[in-house]
Amino acid sequence: MMRIESAHIDAEHAFARGGHSELDAIRAIAHARDNLPALSVLAVVDAALARGERRSIAEWTALAREAVRCGRSDPATAQSFAAACAVRMAD
Repeated sequence: MMRIESAHIDAEHAFARGGHSELDAIRAIAHARDNLPALSVLAVVDAALARGERRSIAEWTALAREAVRCGRSDPATAQSFAAACAVRMAD
């Protein structure tokens, strides 16, 4: 199982070179753990990127990291994180 911290360190190096590598690292962790809250945040982020949103990637990755670390993976928690992501994007 991949550790969040090691993926984050690896992603920081890739992220410094540009792109959304940290989001990709978080996505890999979320898929490996079937982490519904993180996957819900990433779905909202993916939809925003597809629409052309270019807000702060750091804000999105912070919420995705929080979702991975929350320790829960139930649908209600996933909905809460998706709603929080949508609210932050609306600001």
